[in-house]
Amino acid sequence: MTFEEQLARLGDLGRPLAHAELKALSRLGPEMLKSFWAAWRAFPAERRIAILHDLDALAEDNIDLDFRPVFRACLSDPEAEVRAAAVAGLWEDESAVTMERLISLLDDDSGLVRAAAAVALAPFAHRAELGELPAPVGQQLHTALLRSATDPEQPLEVRRRAVEGLGYFASSREAQAEIGRAYAHDELAMRESAVLAMGRSMRPTWFPYIERELKSASPALRYEAARAVGELGEDGRPLLTALLPLVDDDDTEIAQAAIWALGQVGGPSAKRVLERLARSQDDARRQAASDALDELSLDEL
Repeated sequence: MTFEEQLARLGDLGRPLAHAELKALSRLGPEMLKSFWAAWRAFPAERRIAILHDLDALAEDNIDLDFRPVFRACLSDPEAEVRAAAVAGLWEDESAVTMERLISLLDDDSGLVRAAAAVALAPFAHRAELGELPAPVGQQLHTALLRSATDPEQPLEVRRRAVEGLGYFASSREAQAEIGRAYAHDELAMRESAVLAMGRSMRPTWFPYIERELKSASPALRYEAARAVGELGEDGRPLLTALLPLVDDDDTEIAQAAIWALGQVGGPSAKRVLERLARSQDDARRQAASDALDELSLDEL
């Protein structure tokens, strides 16, 4: 079967998507990418969205598959939901070209795409703060995220995701001030993002606020506070006393976030709790604890 015939089968709504056929889209070179794009534009939008979601899942489960050329091409798709799915699919693409493209998408016509781009830029912000990107590139990214976070014309979802990315700029007074303003915001969703950004900044000045939200009446804030402790890594150990009760939270998602955080923070106390949870009768908590223990084992190598 030719590549063009495989593409025709993928576009046939009368056929379910098959993983074996989707794998044909891995590692496309320039010529095959041209053929892909020519066929792709004729696929119905719902089919294009479904294909990208399946490609993302396949890539996560199989490191030998590389769909990044397809995802990069689909950043130019006329359908906003397709562009947003393409952004999400580039989660492991660390290239400067992709970062530049994501920054440009902060000005996309669709708020959905702008928010997705802000989320995808957070790992680049982390690399910038670690010194893994040239200083001018890091400054360009900082400026772009700060502009999105402070633009009152942007939807709340875009601004809050930009705040989360700014969290990694621990040495930026502007970024840290914006986190403080986000924490004081009337909207709960913005406060959630501020708490996560506090963890990403790893600044001790934010620790009391994270600790407060670990005990919050709001499940959403408890969840984000647990994630924030995990972002702190070993520096989060002073917050363990406040974090530990959340592993038994009635909300399973909060418990899983707290268990993940224990695996990131590490230390003898965290390990003992994880070993207990790995024997739990609760499947979700047991699996989360097992995964966290695996993470600890890797760190100890």
